[in-house]
Amino acid sequence: MRTGRRILSAGPPGTTPLPGWAPVVADVRAAYLGTARRAGSGTYPEPTEPYQSTVERSPFATIEVVRFDQVVVRSTEQLIGLQLSNSYSTPAQLGERKESFEEDLRRALLAYDPLGRYEESIRTEALIATR
Repeated sequence: MRTGRRILSAGPPGTTPLPGWAPVVADVRAAYLGTARRAGSGTYPEPTEPYQSTVERSPFATIEVVRFDQVVVRSTEQLIGLQLSNSYSTPAQLGERKESFEEDLRRALLAYDPLGRYEESIRTEALIATR
């Protein structure tokens, strides 16, 4: 009997091109929280290798990769909400500066696209590993 494990991810870094609005968000976030990606009370270092490389060295070395691509369009408020849901820019990270972060981000996003329409191509990968 084959046993398996599944990993879902947004793909390895660089798999999905960053949308044009991403630097706008990054600049506002950096002004409030710095450039290091935060996670809880510390920072989050980006993985140095794709999940697939790590799994290939495990007992679950037979790997099938399934990719799903989709285009998502968000409004200004949805994009702000998304930023507040990320571990590196939660309301807890922002503290009493949360409201001013939202205002500055809203202003910057609407300067980028006055229609408030932000499109992003998202790739999700499912790694199905068996042994």
